[in-house]
Amino acid sequence: MVYQNILAFASVVLLCMGCASTPMTSQNSAVNQPEAVQVLEGAPLPSGSVIDNKKSMIFGEGALWTGRVEVNTALRSEEVVKFFITQYPAAGWSFLSSTQSKTSVLIFVGKNKTLTAEIEDKSFGSGTKITLTVSPVNQ
Repeated sequence: MVYQNILAFASVVLLCMGCASTPMTSQNSAVNQPEAVQVLEGAPLPSGSVIDNKKSMIFGEGALWTGRVEVNTALRSEEVVKFFITQYPAAGWSFLSSTQSKTSVLIFVGKNKTLTAEIEDKSFGSGTKITLTVSPVNQ
């Protein structure tokens, strides 16, 4: 009887361990740049950027997407600010205003949407965190 209980307990533990180590597609924490381009149409990201799905909320897709997206890149914040200021007007966004400090904030207006980009250096020089917030323009 004792051996049956130990065997049953060991089976349950092994089963749980197997489930815990199996990656689930819906729980992946990052999306690479090529996939992001399809989801975030019209909002280019610096090369090598990775979207953190656990800290992002995207509604819709293609040109109709809105939401808040957290992106990580190996670039320094100054390089990311330069990327946004040069690339976003080329993608159809009009530059509205900016505040540059420890956390830089850039605001763009596009066709029926606004985009706010918060750009902040990560600790210990390990790249930059970009938070994009896109919402419809109230008319």
